[in-house]
Amino acid sequence: MQIIVLLTFLFIAVGAYQIVIGQLDLVTKKAVKAAHAYHKNNTSSNEMEAFIESLAVKVSKYIRLDTYKKKKMESELKSLQITSTPEVYQARNLVKTGFILMGVIPCLLIAPILAIGVVVGAVFVYLKCDTDLKEQLRKKREEIEYELPRFASTLKQELTSSRDVLSILDNYKKNAGESMKNELEKTVADMRSGNYEAALLRFESRVSLPALSDIVRGLIGVLRGDNNVNYFEMLSHDLDVLEVQRLENLAGKQPGKIKKYILALLICMMVMYITILAVYAAMSI
Repeated sequence: MQIIVLLTFLFIAVGAYQIVIGQLDLVTKKAVKAAHAYHKNNTSSNEMEAFIESLAVKVSKYIRLDTYKKKKMESELKSLQITSTPEVYQARNLVKTGFILMGVIPCLLIAPILAIGVVVGAVFVYLKCDTDLKEQLRKKREEIEYELPRFASTLKQELTSSRDVLSILDNYKKNAGESMKNELEKTVADMRSGNYEAALLRFESRVSLPALSDIVRGLIGVLRGDNNVNYFEMLSHDLDVLEVQRLENLAGKQPGKIKKYILALLICMMVMYITILAVYAAMSI
């Protein structure tokens, strides 16, 4: 009986797939294979991802975002070097969630209680996809923030012998961290093709960190002819102090984490001791 139910579901799934392909004019399996053969470096590493992407493009036409949220997402996606539009990004999350919810159908036919787990899993995946962008931005900003004390110290040293801001940034990005390097590459290219001050202000707006705003303000002052060596000396000192405070806070959190493991070890020892006593008592009876 279960085999018949499973075969029925498979036939229904294949039929639904063919109907969706035909009605929405999505790419076929042969087209996906041809695209993969032509674009070896394509980010869609398998047919399922390519199908999800094509379906997301179709669904994105029905997604409406307010102006503020759309511009904010465009800035965030561009900062993470994601080429998708905000509508396609949101649609991709909905499509992935929809595919997981399709698992409710076989669960209802075989074991209805499992349908609850599928729904919970779908909600979890949707929330994870929705917060994934913010998490990536947070990690990127943290990486840049941790590098700012070294960045300010380098600027302080370089400005004593040179006032060529473009050359200083170009040389620093060679030894910068991955996140800072990507941002500096954009900024340097922007400076070479346009106004220096506007490029630095765009750099500041992309990252949105108070400490970086102070650094950009000092660099703009240098471009305007100010001698900001003393400014960067004070700024470097302040950032070093903040860095020490951050490391002290991290060190202060470590004992709390260790206490959790000690407590877990103590509970395990108590459980093992009680189990031994229970076994001994049972054997004595």
